[in-house]
Amino acid sequence: MCYHVSNESDVETLKAEFKLPVDKLEQFKKRYDFNGFEKPFLPVMTSPRSLDLFRWRLVPTNVTDEKAFRFNTLNATNHDLFNRDKMWWKYAKHNRCLVLCTGFFEPHYPDLNNKKSYESWYIKPAEKKFFAMGAIYSTWKGMNTFAIVTQDASPMLGAIHNDGKRQPLILKGDAALSWMIPGLTENEIMDLTYFQYPDDKLSAYRVIDGVYSNQIDTNLPQVLDPYGLPLRKAA
Repeated sequence: MCYHVSNESDVETLKAEFKLPVDKLEQFKKRYDFNGFEKPFLPVMTSPRSLDLFRWRLVPTNVTDEKAFRFNTLNATNHDLFNRDKMWWKYAKHNRCLVLCTGFFEPHYPDLNNKKSYESWYIKPAEKKFFAMGAIYSTWKGMNTFAIVTQDASPMLGAIHNDGKRQPLILKGDAALSWMIPGLTENEIMDLTYFQYPDDKLSAYRVIDGVYSNQIDTNLPQVLDPYGLPLRKAA
């Protein structure tokens, strides 16, 4: 699952890349490692002309006390989006957005029988500056909160994230634009959740261990370096 992303680009880079006003993003701060469990705010598009900050961890509109809401809603599995027994369907139907990031992290287990020992891997675009991840959102008490949609992993990402073999829904081109179109049918939305970002357009490599540990501060520039390089000091 996708619980850690990076956004190493500052707000001016976002403005230049997407050619959108920057005034909504005055509170955006770049980080080398955003931990979803810390409920950070990330840049989000709800239309080609909209760029805003939404908080990671979807909170349903009917929740009165977030502390009493015990569900992990950082991710939403694509197969469950329109399962009426789940909480996702009305947000998938009406509230879809793109979460912008420069990469994401996944754990790899050399031995699947030993879950205490894992490697940290980083995945980023091979050619572009940003990923656009398909997500759904809820407006809770005036604040927009989102969950990243996940899909079955590609061959390369399945080999990396070998426990669960899932990956975030990464969209590009017409698929990314279509995700934000209002009024799509459930079948049209589901078809988009099977879009497969090409493995040959991804750069994936091992980084320093401990990204998924809450005992280690990995918001450091060296967290994006290939494993084994000398540590750099933060700028």
